[in-house]
Amino acid sequence: MKTNQNRQSNLRQIQVKIRAQKPHQDMNRIFAATFLLLLILMATFILASNAYAHGEKAQQAGLRMRTLNWFDTEIYPREMSVNDNLTIKGKFMPSEHWPRHMASITDTAFLNVGVPGPAFIRVNSNVNGTPMIRSTSFELGKIYEYEINLKARIPGRYHVHPIINVKGAGPIIGPAFWVNVGGDQANFVNTATTLDGTVIDMETYGLNASIWLHVFWVIFGLAWIAYWFRNMRKDPVIMPRFKKVKMLGPERADELITRRETLMGMIVLGAMLTIITGGFFLTQQVVPQTIPLQTGWIPIEPIENPTTNEVIKIKVGESTYRIPGRSFQVEMTITNNTPRPIQIGEFMTANIRFINSQVQTVIAEDTHHLIASDALRVEGGPILPGETKTIKMIAEDALWESERLTSLVYDPDSFFAGMIFFFDDEGNRYYREIGGTMFPTFI
Repeated sequence: MKTNQNRQSNLRQIQVKIRAQKPHQDMNRIFAATFLLLLILMATFILASNAYAHGEKAQQAGLRMRTLNWFDTEIYPREMSVNDNLTIKGKFMPSEHWPRHMASITDTAFLNVGVPGPAFIRVNSNVNGTPMIRSTSFELGKIYEYEINLKARIPGRYHVHPIINVKGAGPIIGPAFWVNVGGDQANFVNTATTLDGTVIDMETYGLNASIWLHVFWVIFGLAWIAYWFRNMRKDPVIMPRFKKVKMLGPERADELITRRETLMGMIVLGAMLTIITGGFFLTQQVVPQTIPLQTGWIPIEPIENPTTNEVIKIKVGESTYRIPGRSFQVEMTITNNTPRPIQIGEFMTANIRFINSQVQTVIAEDTHHLIASDALRVEGGPILPGETKTIKMIAEDALWESERLTSLVYDPDSFFAGMIFFFDDEGNRYYREIGGTMFPTFI
């Protein structure tokens, strides 16, 4: 009997030791897993390469092709210093083949610029000569000329894009160029003259007031939270009431609030409204003349496309994309109503320019600019005045793959769109948009 009792006693002691060791083992596992996760995160930050662009490749190919046709984009100068002015200008045409499942640019849109961080300040911007302080809308198939003037603020190397922000759809990014900014940020000057003639520094104006205002409201909020955590040892509030709410149900949660707490809530609410109202009247006394935020909407008259259907008629026929050769092919029946013979010199889609080197020569000013300088072939020859001819256009380059435009073959409709630029023998340029269904081929 004693032997059995000793065995049972020893077994209980072993079980107690195991129970005592188990929490420590669990904590060790938690610490090990946490340490491993931190190592993985650190390795990710250390080994990850820098991101220099704006992720335009991540957008669906169909959206990039069928939203905005940006062309004649200029960004200059490419080498500049702090306080120098940068100009972004060009044209764009909202596609007539705008995706039906996407919010339309004909509702509300805003001209913007894509730069990583506050590296520049905007001096002014306009579309067709109209200042773009406010939002606007754009008609499909119409031509718009834009210009944005920036001022360099922070030294660095930046990938600068024009952007149209569309309400409900987000930013639609245009072509970009690299801009190098030198100098010292400490020399940056950003002054403005108010309505009463006072010159202020926009970099520091109102900064101290803003900091103290944030500090005050943070302290105010922390004090309100601290009130509910009062007497945590003697009379805890948060967790016991949380358990009671789970037991009683949320519909009886108000029963747990005491009269004293209701009174305190009313006092805090009254104090908060008094402070806000007092701050408003104080600001009115200190700064009586103000300008409201420019959140309105203004109409813009478009520029008519000079190359109408009466000038050059295009009927799109069969179009295919040959996956192994990265080759896009489309047959078109074209009628030339211009006074001179014309040829296709460029096909532009999703900010990529496929150039017919036999018609025009383009020198890429920037190695990152998406120009395929000898990637367009046209079978059928020039189109004479008054002639209707069926031609075949072939755009073939690795940019289809590297820019992820090949994902178009996986879209439900596989619909493409882009702009064709014609040139006559005197150098005159005509442009039209085309679009249609594209069929993938594997041979």
